[in-house]
Amino acid sequence: MSDHEIQEQFEYFFEDVFFECEEKYGEIEEMCVCDNQCDHLRGNVYIKFRREEDAVKAAEDLNNRWYMFRPIYCDLCPVADFREASCRQFEMGQCGKGGFCNFWHVKPISHHFKNVLARSSRSRYKHRSRSRSRSRDKHSEKHADSKHRRRSRSRSRDRDRRDRRGRY
Repeated sequence: MSDHEIQEQFEYFFEDVFFECEEKYGEIEEMCVCDNQCDHLRGNVYIKFRREEDAVKAAEDLNNRWYMFRPIYCDLCPVADFREASCRQFEMGQCGKGGFCNFWHVKPISHHFKNVLARSSRSRYKHRSRSRSRSRDKHSEKHADSKHRRRSRSRSRDRDRRDRRGRY
């Protein structure tokens, strides 16, 4: 298999897992797949949901699932900031430990694919927030709309920062 075909298969897997988890459990802030060679990290998928309740539900449900004829083993992870668990030297192409490093070597996705995921995710959650505000009275609706606008700007800034880090 060529490198291009491997990347294409990886992005197919990433898309499959990302959209299924987001549809069933809730909004995903970040998702990483480890590319390390050591057994305890190889192929691990880490998903950070916006809400903790969504992560708990996902962990419970996914432990009863299979993917490509293999069982899924899912645990809640105490890592709150994925950047802290990632190998910065690997991101710069300088990790001396290779695939046997104990920090995450995050397999990158293409910029085009990252934009597709971000657009899809944003449009899904924008639609939800609009439908909730329709049932409120006029005064609380104006107040909620101004709060939503402020929150949306900060969330878009967070997404911009996340895009610069090279992960979804």
